[in-house]
Amino acid sequence: MSSQNQDPEFTFNPHTTIMYDVYISFEPHYPSHPFISLLSGALKRAGVHLFLDNYMKPKSKDLILSSVIKGSRVSIVVFTTDFACTTWSLKELEKIMEYRSSRGQQVVPVFYEVDPEEVFNQTGHFGEALLATLARTSTNQAKVLSYRTALKEAAAISPRFLTNFRDRSNTIDSIVGHVTSLLDSTALFVAEHPVGVNSHVQDLIQLLDNKKSDGVFIMAIWGMGGIGKTTVAKALYNQISHNFDVRKFVPDIDERMEDFPRRWPLGIIEEELLLFLKEQVATKACNFDSTSVIWWEGIRCVKVLLVLDNVRSEKELEVLPVTCECFGPGSIIIITTRTKHDQFNETGINHVYRLKEMDYNECVELFSQSAFKKATPERTYADLINRALEYSDGLPLALVAVGSVLFERSRVEWDSVLERLKRFPLQDVWQVLRKSIDSLGYDMKQMFLVLAYLSHFFIGMDRNDVTQILQKAGCDVVVALKAIKGLEDHSLVSFEKDKFRMHRLIQDIGREMYLKESSIKPQ
Repeated sequence: MSSQNQDPEFTFNPHTTIMYDVYISFEPHYPSHPFISLLSGALKRAGVHLFLDNYMKPKSKDLILSSVIKGSRVSIVVFTTDFACTTWSLKELEKIMEYRSSRGQQVVPVFYEVDPEEVFNQTGHFGEALLATLARTSTNQAKVLSYRTALKEAAAISPRFLTNFRDRSNTIDSIVGHVTSLLDSTALFVAEHPVGVNSHVQDLIQLLDNKKSDGVFIMAIWGMGGIGKTTVAKALYNQISHNFDVRKFVPDIDERMEDFPRRWPLGIIEEELLLFLKEQVATKACNFDSTSVIWWEGIRCVKVLLVLDNVRSEKELEVLPVTCECFGPGSIIIITTRTKHDQFNETGINHVYRLKEMDYNECVELFSQSAFKKATPERTYADLINRALEYSDGLPLALVAVGSVLFERSRVEWDSVLERLKRFPLQDVWQVLRKSIDSLGYDMKQMFLVLAYLSHFFIGMDRNDVTQILQKAGCDVVVALKAIKGLEDHSLVSFEKDKFRMHRLIQDIGREMYLKESSIKPQ
């Protein structure tokens, strides 16, 4: 199977869930506009995780439209007199208003030194700029109508914030207050089709209800990439967050580490989180002195719900506030991770909840929702559906990806697509799964490659038998045991009832990597 040349039909983007609290849309000619700088700084100090493309450069403009805007809970649209000077601003606004209608995204209009009526009626200098842009770039009347409709709808949203150079500080305070209120009252988007999620949430709620300690309870949700850890954590957060004085969901720590290749992103995440907590202490805790260097003591009186999503390394556990001493009695810290770290014991994690692959009925329902847009599949596709389920092997990410590719295709096309999946895998799925492999040390990675390449031989064997075979092949038994334990912790292998198991897609990736990277040729 080759992943080098991806079939152009095999496109699927899994990043459609919430990645940011806020997206700021503004005139692209002025990414360093003083007002934008002041607004973004104030939002960060309030603990808001926002996207600004002047410091996070996307790979392409399409990524912004398809992922970042869709993956934000709130969009702030900053209108200026020159907002309509480029089609890019209009395209952004069109997409924002689309997600407001289809996904319930919150939109906050801000008018900086421009009259809202000019934007609504498309008159004055704003209207002139719009006419010039449309005349220069668009001959599609349907697109022109769509842009004009988006402008009218956005300008009519209430509340709207009017500001200029002189009173911008007061307006920014009002905007930040409104946005934080929206974020606090808006449920996190969980999934388009949250099949099987509720049963996990109920299990976790029962676990939390039965916890013995009145102190801080720390829990990890652990499982392989694409298994639904973030989805379950968001659903749980929505269910229980109302019981806490302070609540915070910190998304995609792993992704944010990659967004800053030349900086130390962990420090940025820590700073944002501490600023948020300090602001919350000021309003929630008693006798708070904002000038005190020991303000941190105040948070120990507050009941906090903190979710740290996609923690990938022990360094993050050391730096971020994941200890029993951080918050007040009754607080809960939840981390999602694909790696069961040695640091768990030192951190004082009370429980590790392992998320496993979906059962058959859940697989059928989730796949059907993607492939047929309904909970029950077409009976005439039964044989082809079983092939798709076998390929996905209970992994929610793969089930949704394969179903999306097959949507509205004929039986003949299904057969062709499923056959081509053997040679051209879905790259977006593979990229998610490869992250766990790429994080391995040398010895552990070599062991993984061997086990993956010979997985057809090892599947179903007892742990002792696997170890003995590796020992007979020349592997040091201590090294082998340590490597296998490490691969278990990285969610790359498992022993179900002491029987060796490796996910089908992990096997495929490992075999291909083995053929490319390994110098060992097993007989």
